[in-house]
Amino acid sequence: SCHPENRGFGSTSITYAKYADNMKWNFFLTFISILLALLLGYWTFSIAEGRDNDTICGVCSAICFIATLVPTFAVGHESGRIAVNLRILAGVCFALFVISHFCFAIFGVKMPYYVIVNGIVLLIFLALYYAIGKTNSFK
Repeated sequence: SCHPENRGFGSTSITYAKYADNMKWNFFLTFISILLALLLGYWTFSIAEGRDNDTICGVCSAICFIATLVPTFAVGHESGRIAVNLRILAGVCFALFVISHFCFAIFGVKMPYYVIVNGIVLLIFLALYYAIGKTNSFK
């Protein structure tokens, strides 16, 4: 059973399978989102080309863009309110990644800062996305 006191980050009442059942995928938009993310990743690579770590900048940009563009456009939720919250979260994180990756590409990739800044943003995004997505309080 799903008790209100069991909701939250440590909740075991909603399993991963139930969380996945609540999600709705549009495979055509997933494909388009991945292609767009790869093009943006190539763009950051081309801006950073010739500098140190330009390849890593392009590949990591594509990964971060995929991680945020696919949920923004291609993933839904059976609850409309949760779906809107997830899309807004993914869109805001996508904007943060665009600013971050293009700044690093233009001004040069300092590897420790690049990994730390983008890693923290990605992990916070994934944790919040999971926490919001498994919530049943908006139904």
